[in-house]
Amino acid sequence: MANDSISDRVTRLFEALPDTIDVVALSPSETLRYFTGLNMHKSERPTLVFLFLEGTPAVVHPVLEGDRIAGALPDAERYTYGDATDPVAAASEAFEELTDNRRLHEPIGAEFRSTRLLEEEVFAPHDKEVVDVEDTVATVRSRKDETEIERIRTAVEIIEGILEEVFDRIEPGMSEIDVETEIEKRVIESEADAYAGGIVTSGKRTAYAHAKTGPHVIEDEEFVMIDAGVIYEGYYSDITRTVSVGEPKPELVKIYDVVQEAAAAARGRVEPGVEFQEIDRAARTVIKDAGYGDYFPHRVGHGLGLEGHEPPYLVEGNDGTLEAGHAVTVEPGVYVPNIGGVRIEDDIVVTEDGSEVLSTSSRELRIL
Repeated sequence: MANDSISDRVTRLFEALPDTIDVVALSPSETLRYFTGLNMHKSERPTLVFLFLEGTPAVVHPVLEGDRIAGALPDAERYTYGDATDPVAAASEAFEELTDNRRLHEPIGAEFRSTRLLEEEVFAPHDKEVVDVEDTVATVRSRKDETEIERIRTAVEIIEGILEEVFDRIEPGMSEIDVETEIEKRVIESEADAYAGGIVTSGKRTAYAHAKTGPHVIEDEEFVMIDAGVIYEGYYSDITRTVSVGEPKPELVKIYDVVQEAAAAARGRVEPGVEFQEIDRAARTVIKDAGYGDYFPHRVGHGLGLEGHEPPYLVEGNDGTLEAGHAVTVEPGVYVPNIGGVRIEDDIVVTEDGSEVLSTSSRELRIL
């Protein structure tokens, strides 16, 4: 990510924060990557990056991560510590050195969702007031720029191409694990960074919305539900298609038609100014009117970006509104025990005057 883009993100962050907060501490997370370009995993050795309203960032980090830090934040002040039997105490000493050199006005902002108690213990000996800035961070991150949208678009194109190939290979006698293995092999051969994970269910197991892929052997006249995505240059895709192996039973066709209508109704409501909960209501009304209201147990969608699930959440009670740059999923489903289930999931970007559905593969019932 270009440095000017990252600088703009930090500027937007502090513009959105209360005037009382002029420093934000970030630990290894997607949020850290978003605001600094630094991609780190969480470990037993704490790392904290301090962003300031004015001045260069400061980093408390283990010595062995020096090259990584320098690569992403070459101008940052660095306060290091070596390996120790108590890395938190060692990091706390490095933090004390930072506070000796730079005044940290309180309160310090931190994203509680990604900041562990381990990182909080670095602050604890110094009696610093720390407040949660998660809502502000989520608001800034949720508005995708063109580069981010293009990465999501490419991630969608990759997974859609893979699923088209896999659909042609599904046949009775394959297990759900076999199908997911076919997906994973193609992800490895693709431009994607990694497989984002997924769920393959079949037969009556499609009635479990979040079941794990299992050993069930696919039989004729069964539905197969595939929820999958990839990560491309850090950004996720997440789509679901439900197909039939052989001619499906009439009840399954009825469920499919209801979900297809609900998905279209929800997609049609995605535009600037519409409340998040209205997208959920659009799909839920169709499903409820068809008599399946008790079988739609989850929200209709969520945000998409550096995480597969991130704000905003399209669910009843969330009266925030869609804005240009939001990338979301729309994924209504109906899951009837002992019969089966259907989910249709698409990835959508809100534009200035409407929306663009990034996932373009057919939503008609496909019979393999």
